[in-house]
Amino acid sequence: MMRLLRFRDLEYFIAIAEHGSFSRAAEACGISQPTLSAQVRRMEELLGLTLIERRHGSVTVTAEGAEVLATAREIMDSFYRVQRTTRGDGVLLGRPIRFGVLPTIAPYFAARFLNGLAPLNGGADVTFVEDRSDALEAGVNADGLDFAITATLPRVTSLTAIPLVDEHLMVASASALPAKISIDELDRPILLMQEGHCFREVVSDAIRRSNARSGSQVPTRIGPSSFATLISLVRGGHGDTILPEPFVRRSGPMLTDLSVATLEPRDEGRQLQLVVRAGRERYQDVGQIISAARKALDGPGVSPIPTGREAPGRAEATAWREEPS
Repeated sequence: MMRLLRFRDLEYFIAIAEHGSFSRAAEACGISQPTLSAQVRRMEELLGLTLIERRHGSVTVTAEGAEVLATAREIMDSFYRVQRTTRGDGVLLGRPIRFGVLPTIAPYFAARFLNGLAPLNGGADVTFVEDRSDALEAGVNADGLDFAITATLPRVTSLTAIPLVDEHLMVASASALPAKISIDELDRPILLMQEGHCFREVVSDAIRRSNARSGSQVPTRIGPSSFATLISLVRGGHGDTILPEPFVRRSGPMLTDLSVATLEPRDEGRQLQLVVRAGRERYQDVGQIISAARKALDGPGVSPIPTGREAPGRAEATAWREEPS
């Protein structure tokens, strides 16, 4: 009897490629690591190819594996589109939902959004993951996530970004600050997040524009990967930092004994997006999800997106593209 590949084999292989680890992929798939390893070895035997290189606990997709991975994702995409059609295309709510969010948004967004989404979802489970933009986009693209909240536009045409709000910025310092301040007025180094974080690029861009306006060079230092650690470094006198205004407004106890000021000019900041697979922006209940997200983000430090920019086409979206995270 001829042995054939199974749909589950493709799911497991994609999970390993996306997580870069057998243990994390096994956890995401809800199976044991030995079972996952055995399934991938079976797939490699059937294809007569080495798909994964295993090195000291990490995995790398081979050149042949990359070709198989691209085809596997196309198959998965087609399967899920058919599956959604049979149960009523155009609906996300009313079933278990899994979404992703940037770590620099989640602290002041996730809890409020979960509270707003729960009643809309009819009691079905709602879960989320924190990750960087590239991983979140990959998750949405592969249908591992229903949508994601990011601060950059997608880099692949199979995804669409729906603008949510524009966030403003604030400065945090251990020294006394006026109510408003510009970057060139700061007299201590600015602590940045590690490379790879979208918010680091937002602050770096603001610094470059300030340098161009003032002709000065503001010193910077590379910091950690979380707001909490940035704040602890500021409190320890290692420099000042720049944070999203909504985070500052909702993190009073964390900022005790620090001075905060609105960053000028006021148009410095970032635009938050809801990222879905292309076509789902027309789903009948996506509007409810967008409203819940905007309500969770509402408050001082954000500006509503003007009417008419809620569902950009690809040509318009390209013009808004920010630097990759």
